[in-house]
Amino acid sequence: MLAELVAAGELPPVDERLPVEPMVIEAISEVGNYCDTWRRCETNPNHVSARLGAEPLVAWARDAQTVIPNLAQSWDVNEEGTELTFHLRRGVRWSDGEPFTADDVAFWFEDVILNQELTPAFPNWLKSGGEPCTFEKIDDYTVKLTFAAPAGLILDSFAFDGNTLVNYPRHYLERFHIDYADADELAALTKERGFESWYQLFSNEVNPAQNPDLPTVRPWRLVTKNWTTTAVAERNPYYWKVDSEGKQLPYYDKVFWNIVQSVDLIPVRVVSGEVDMQAMYIGFPDYTLLMENREAGGYQVYLWDPGNSGSAMHPNQTRTGDDEMRDLLRDQRFRLALSKALNREDMNDLFYLGLSKHVLDMYPESVQNDPDVPGYFEYDVEGANAILDEMGLDQRDGEGTRLLPSGRPIRLMMFGHAGYPIHRDVAEVEAEYLKAIGIATQIDFVAGEVFTPRLQQSDYDVLCYNANIGPGALFWAIYPRSLFPVEVSTYWATRWGWYYQTGGQEGDEPEGEAAYLLELWERVKQTVDADARQALIDEAFMINAKNLWVIPVFGGDIAPCIVKNGVTNVPESGTLAYQVWSPKLYNPEHFFLKQ
Repeated sequence: MLAELVAAGELPPVDERLPVEPMVIEAISEVGNYCDTWRRCETNPNHVSARLGAEPLVAWARDAQTVIPNLAQSWDVNEEGTELTFHLRRGVRWSDGEPFTADDVAFWFEDVILNQELTPAFPNWLKSGGEPCTFEKIDDYTVKLTFAAPAGLILDSFAFDGNTLVNYPRHYLERFHIDYADADELAALTKERGFESWYQLFSNEVNPAQNPDLPTVRPWRLVTKNWTTTAVAERNPYYWKVDSEGKQLPYYDKVFWNIVQSVDLIPVRVVSGEVDMQAMYIGFPDYTLLMENREAGGYQVYLWDPGNSGSAMHPNQTRTGDDEMRDLLRDQRFRLALSKALNREDMNDLFYLGLSKHVLDMYPESVQNDPDVPGYFEYDVEGANAILDEMGLDQRDGEGTRLLPSGRPIRLMMFGHAGYPIHRDVAEVEAEYLKAIGIATQIDFVAGEVFTPRLQQSDYDVLCYNANIGPGALFWAIYPRSLFPVEVSTYWATRWGWYYQTGGQEGDEPEGEAAYLLELWERVKQTVDADARQALIDEAFMINAKNLWVIPVFGGDIAPCIVKNGVTNVPESGTLAYQVWSPKLYNPEHFFLKQ
């Protein structure tokens, strides 16, 4: 694809475009050949650069557990875990041919992270002991971060949160930054582009989905803007990775996306043969359809692990607008009754053809071996009814619905995001089981633009969504919202999570064992030893399991992965987890279509 540009003198030869020591990608199956276009579907443009082309300083290995070198060729951590030094890969270039150096990392930290107009709140992942880290450029290829307390999760955090670091090529962005640009020229450009402030313009310029001119270090660079029905990315001529034979990657010249308005349209594209490799947005409810059309569509169906629980119930501990329901939801006995009312085996057969695991498989062995916890997930309608009777909820109305002490019928508002219809389907089945223990329900799924404000208001009883834990206690501490109340998207306690997320400026201060969980979380972040850190996480799992703040319904989700016949180096089993930027950990730059 690039040979003509080299011949015309518009592009240097490949050996001049590669680093001194390019990163070598070992093939999952075999060394590949160059090929034309990888066809996919997309609904969210941010996922293109964020997941398919994630290139942080350090990355996740294919085991989804180990951090390995990437743009940083190596790193050093002092014994106390308070100093982290990155040694950058020498000779990496941006897609426009300019060098990637420590100056780009310094620009990201000093001119973006420390600029309060661009970053109003210093990121929590760059703090330890409640204090922001400091940054130092040692030389052109070495940078150091220093923390006030041990930063046990910092490498994991750079592999996840650090993905956006590579959106900031200094040589390109300085002309949009108030500290470097001519003030009059920047003001005129801001007005010309239709923005009110320089930082709005800057934020637009660093969004690859909005600005195809932004230089990148990713395998492909977007060449379309303001997507409507399609989007295209072309190979980055300066991409800094090679295969084991020394051929520059990626193998695919282009990536083409059909932009669809609804995820429901993606299986239609698959069965008609218009998708070469894709796992995102394809849910297990489509499995039978996809399997029946494999021969006609010319593809294989692999089964990947999305890295989460599958649909779960999140009883809201910070319910607003209804104190009586909040007090009921905070009673562990009530949550236990909800759990025991569910026939998980039948639901597994209904939604996963019996292929999902037992819910206990998502917890560490210490939880699985606890004398009480396994019984929390046993189907026992008689036991659930007895629990509710013992709670004093033994009065019912004419329809058999239990009454609150005030005399109102118990009607659980089961809330969710309309963009994920699987959870509504599960909620409707859950509602039928809850009738058997005298609990009425109201199912309320809303559009995305309404969903987050409702979270912040916390005016729902049970949120129906995944929990970010998976089979075998698969848990990435860089995304702890399901286990610790640290974000507004801690669905079982949104206002407690919001309180932590905003440093006490919003939300409500956590109470009881939830407050202890936050103490535990601070210890997790400051523990350098991996085994000691895992012991703290296991303790958090036990606290969460015994409190049933998350009530898992399945023992893990399942995602079909579509692979066109001939497409090679895609693993038959893998994780689709957001926390490890899947499918990036499998090096999609070395996927190819056999000639």
